Amino acid sequence: MTTHGPAILLLFLVTLSSGDVSAQESTDLFAFFGPSVTATQEDRQHLDTGGTVARVIPGTTHAITIFSATPLDASGDRLIAWIRRIAALKQSAYVQAIGRFSNPPQLADLATLTLDDGDVDELQRCRPGRCGLKLAAAELAELQRVSQGTGTERAGLVQDAFRRLVLRRVQTYVTSGHAALPDQDDHRAPVSLQAAFSALLQQFVFLRLHLPDVTEYMDHWPHRPVADVESFLYWSKEHFGAKPVISATQLSILRGDGRLVPEAVIVGKQVFATHYSDGSLSVTAVVRDGPRRYLAYINESDLDVLDGFWGGLARRILERRMRSEAPKVLETLRHRLESGEPPP
Repeated sequence: MTTHGPAILLLFLVTLSSGDVSAQESTDLFAFFGPSVTATQEDRQHLDTGGTVARVIPGTTHAITIFSATPLDASGDRLIAWIRRIAALKQSAYVQAIGRFSNPPQLADLATLTLDDGDVDELQRCRPGRCGLKLAAAELAELQRVSQGTGTERAGLVQDAFRRLVLRRVQTYVTSGHAALPDQDDHRAPVSLQAAFSALLQQFVFLRLHLPDVTEYMDHWPHRPVADVESFLYWSKEHFGAKPVISATQLSILRGDGRLVPEAVIVGKQVFATHYSDGSLSVTAVVRDGPRRYLAYINESDLDVLDGFWGGLARRILERRMRSEAPKVLETLRHRLESGEPPP
């Protein structure tokens, strides 16, 4: 999903319009996502012939946003069913390991999670403010103490300590939200995960307009609960670039009327990631336009590779790659949804 997600590569979006045929001629197909997204006549013609549209949306200096939409022969209920089976939904060559957290999260949920050897070696070189892993200073010190050991047990001790660190972060997030997580200290200036996410949320104007309660729910989790919103967390280890990214994500599921709000809306919130991304926010949905349905996803991600002297070049390369790969990823998701119910 997300659904293939991420941060440095693939992000998506959706479409919506009026539910009756008489209104569809005068209603913007992407009205729910305005003002960020508007549908052109060319978009509609391309979608009507079974094609997929994708475009990069102008955003902030540190973030990239991409939009993609495609026709879908499946209902919002089908999307929700697959989302609940997130491991099956995200299965691909990019995903090396994945698991859904229990409620409450348990260490056993992370049994198959491992740091790559390159990340373990990186721990020896890391210093607060200069590290290849997105860790708090205290977390870095904790892992480095464990990694100083010798013998065959050293690698296992590091992996166990990392799993406990991930569990502690997720448990803290579940009970107290992003604001309770420590600042990441991988660059010269520490990064607040709460501030990074709130800045992304500000750019999703359509959420504040159409789903203000959900916007507050996401920004102030867990202190602003909303009835009828189903939520869970999962972790994944995915290969997007030079390094595998280990991340935790919260997915929130809600149903709409198919007109003012899409049939199904999935809001994805990155809790943390080990590389590249300081924050990520996505919306995936199934929407109706008369008798037709569409699938899409919009994601904005705050990427550290956009900083510094080479930031402009990195942005151009990433945007070009996203425009190229987003349609393939969304079409893979569409085919999975159209194949039937997810495996039990």
